Amino acid sequence: MNGGFLAHLAASFAITAPILAILLLGAWFRRRRWIDDGFVAAGNRLMFNACMPSLLFLATASQPVRSDADLPLAAFGVTATFVVVLLLWLVAPLLVEREKRGLFVHSAYRSNMGMIGIALCLNAYGEDVLARVGVFVAAMILSYNVLAVLVLTRRREDVLRNLGRNPLLLGVLGGIAWQGLGLPLPGILADSLDYLARMALPLALLCIGASLRWRTLRFDHPDVVWAALFKMLVVPVTVTTAAILFGFRGEDLGILFLMVAAPTAMVAFVMARELTPHGELAAETVALTTLVMPLTITLGLAILSAAALV
Repeated sequence: MNGGFLAHLAASFAITAPILAILLLGAWFRRRRWIDDGFVAAGNRLMFNACMPSLLFLATASQPVRSDADLPLAAFGVTATFVVVLLLWLVAPLLVEREKRGLFVHSAYRSNMGMIGIALCLNAYGEDVLARVGVFVAAMILSYNVLAVLVLTRRREDVLRNLGRNPLLLGVLGGIAWQGLGLPLPGILADSLDYLARMALPLALLCIGASLRWRTLRFDHPDVVWAALFKMLVVPVTVTTAAILFGFRGEDLGILFLMVAAPTAMVAFVMARELTPHGELAAETVALTTLVMPLTITLGLAILSAAALV
């Protein structure tokens, strides 16, 4: 354990602290009325439809997908997610009412990979990791949307339509196609996309911080506590342990842990509001998991670092 556990803890906190700082600034800006509902709505649209796709397109267009390194991690992530959802579906009736089963499962497995997960990976490994992260996120978007429809609604026909118009997925696939064709990226286009890409993560984090419903958070709500406990502790520990047993180490294990340990995605609240009568429970879960994220991820990273696994 080089440098001692406290040194690993400090290094891990340096990764999570900037994310927390921008989230809190978003909440403070909202409180000061520098940010309002209109800004958050427009910012989310801009980030989701332009900035994040530009970030992922540039990352995957500039570096080839390495089948020997990138695909095994993505395949493991997708397989682990399906297994986790199956186990959560079986456990859910023991913890929540049957009518909340799908909401619990969705809130407990769906990480905010596209925003907070990518930001964490950038802080931990730098911009060179973006291409690998992009492939992983693309694979997880596919599995997340399929599973969300399965656990929240019976309208299975919505799966392909939602996937076909997901800007993050399109950005990654577009970048991979561009790289595969061997086309040069014109300087003007690259610079323009780079400007959009550099806005993506700060804008996303500000909007998340401003949109979280901190005041409605109730720590005595058992459904929310159970969902948050599984999302931030049980699922990350289980998936990371399985990854270690399958031989993942270093950057691979770090990416997987940071992505799986990210808090519940805001889309879980959006989908719950549209498809179930329990949207507020999802909103509380998003807020609680985001609140405890610095603690759980910092401790997890410190333990993995101290054990020389990442």
